[in-house]
Amino acid sequence: MRIKILHVVGDSKFGGASYGILRLARHWKSQSWGVQILSTDTDLQRLAQCEGVEVLPLDVIWRATRPLKDLWGLWKLYRFLRSSAYTLVHTHTTKAGFIGRIAAALAGVPIIIHTAHGFAFHEGSPWWKKLACTLLDRIASIGCKKVIAVSHFHRQWGAALGIAAARKIIAIPNGIPEPARCESSEMARIRAEWGVNPGQVAILTPGRLAPEKGLEDLVDAVALLDADVRSKLIILIAGDGALHDALAGRVARLKLNSCIRLLGFQNDIPSLLCAADMVVLPTWREGLSIALLEAMAQGCAIVTTTIGSNLEVTRNGEGASLVAPGAPKQLAAEITRLAMDKQLRNALGGRARAIYLEEYTLDRMLNEYHNLYKGLFEEFDYAQSVSPLLSSTHR
Repeated sequence: MRIKILHVVGDSKFGGASYGILRLARHWKSQSWGVQILSTDTDLQRLAQCEGVEVLPLDVIWRATRPLKDLWGLWKLYRFLRSSAYTLVHTHTTKAGFIGRIAAALAGVPIIIHTAHGFAFHEGSPWWKKLACTLLDRIASIGCKKVIAVSHFHRQWGAALGIAAARKIIAIPNGIPEPARCESSEMARIRAEWGVNPGQVAILTPGRLAPEKGLEDLVDAVALLDADVRSKLIILIAGDGALHDALAGRVARLKLNSCIRLLGFQNDIPSLLCAADMVVLPTWREGLSIALLEAMAQGCAIVTTTIGSNLEVTRNGEGASLVAPGAPKQLAAEITRLAMDKQLRNALGGRARAIYLEEYTLDRMLNEYHNLYKGLFEEFDYAQSVSPLLSSTHR
């Protein structure tokens, strides 16, 4: 029997987690297994096609919550899974994780796992939202073999909340590949395109323009900077999303167009990171931020927030300067401190890269997922089908 794997994503918008899903799918494909990604997001579909990973554009999971439509989507997905011979269904993100796990359990899929790339709430969310989301996760986890948190912080928090039976919850922190290093000529070209003058400090904020990323806090922090400091900075926000127009309006109202630029979607973030002097990620909610890992891998000086997973990844501020989420004054002070001290930026960036190399490489992440799948296949007696896997770990 041939192993068949389906990653269920639905219409979740392209973001850092999407790269991890693609890397996992590419790895399973390298094992000569059948692997598909169920997604209707066009950016994810395009990149999957470039990677040679098959996409199933089944329109059954939608980001907006509409109970009757969602019930119809669940039924449609159940019918599809019932008529397919998937060995393992691996769901991702909150909505796809709920619909996908229930449909797969009803359809009798032998192995169901879920990666929680983050929760649908943050540490400061009201109790009722945490309770409601936890209850839905608990229901979806009934037929699920494992729930994977992308940080140890989220594993501990999820277990404490009860999103699944404690024995089911494990942590496999995110990992990313070693980035290419930029030539100095490439860095100069990018900075020239940005219009960075000699002596100016280029600050980059990469990621989706979405609520709870703290981008409004960044704009407000820039407005609070001393005019002399602000004249020495260029702040570049690289990404697209639902918050674009509101963010552009806020920049215009505060008369910050001369120093804040919205770059739109960028497909080569590592090169942009090479050309930046520092990175600011003022997020309120993350699983384990891919943008943060990318900045660490490039050895960037980073200012980010004290949410749990950021504390874990940066070793409580060893690899980044930390501020409270939702604190523009504090953010402005840290931007000023790092922008005015190149030696501090270099030291902070060096420590960040060392942490990445020790704990957050792609090979480490793939090995952990590889061993998880191995154990699950052994448990369900698929040893004959996966003999290459059972005899070794990922290389």
